[in-house]
Amino acid sequence: MPAHVREVWTQAQLTKRSNVFMFVLDSDARLVHAFNAVRGGARGKEGPSSSQEEITKAIAELKLPDAAAQAPERPVLLPDIAATKREVPAGVRLFVRPNGQGGGKQVVVELVPTMPEEWSVLAFPETPREVKPEALRAWLVQMYPPAIRTADQEKPFTKIVGSLKLEPAGADVHGRYAVLHGDVHLTKGDEKESAFQGRLQAVLSYRREGPEVQSLRGVVEGDYLYRIRGTQTIPLIAAIESRPEPDSLGTK
Repeated sequence: MPAHVREVWTQAQLTKRSNVFMFVLDSDARLVHAFNAVRGGARGKEGPSSSQEEITKAIAELKLPDAAAQAPERPVLLPDIAATKREVPAGVRLFVRPNGQGGGKQVVVELVPTMPEEWSVLAFPETPREVKPEALRAWLVQMYPPAIRTADQEKPFTKIVGSLKLEPAGADVHGRYAVLHGDVHLTKGDEKESAFQGRLQAVLSYRREGPEVQSLRGVVEGDYLYRIRGTQTIPLIAAIESRPEPDSLGTK
């Protein structure tokens, strides 16, 4: 037990009636309350402990300011990628979340800087052409669910295959457009390792003159095959957007 943890434990004077304890410290890291969260009373006294009651006691000990007097909550600011002077976006932002029932609030935001040479594989298609999913590796490897084991998360995808097609999709006064769509399959090794399989669909915009990508909006939807003591299928969905927003598509 680390020394600073042992110090808190000693001050709390709790009996070892279970392996679940709660310690409440103030902003100066001083212990103000402690209790056994499963069985036994607060600070080692006999009798059952109610976590809700003990937390209420702890709040009183903390002497927190009245909620009505607190400053208003600050707005949530999404992480972003700084603009560059390049003719293509600086990168993409992904919003990844489980797509099954009850998983909607677990959103992970990922930023992926993207160099001009990486964008070049998505240059405007005069005619339909194939795009290798491996070229979009930096984006696709973000397709894993939150709260999985660190060992699985840190093991990289080693192979990315599939069939993606990039084809023109018309033009207007603002610029030209193309769609990218197809299936992707990411693996970490053999069939005993976790994998992802899904479908990517995106719309890309371009200036009226010039092949460089100006913006991208897309969705990747599929299943993460979480292989820890068997296979658990976790539906995933991710929104992808290029960042920052283009100033204008019709100026060149």
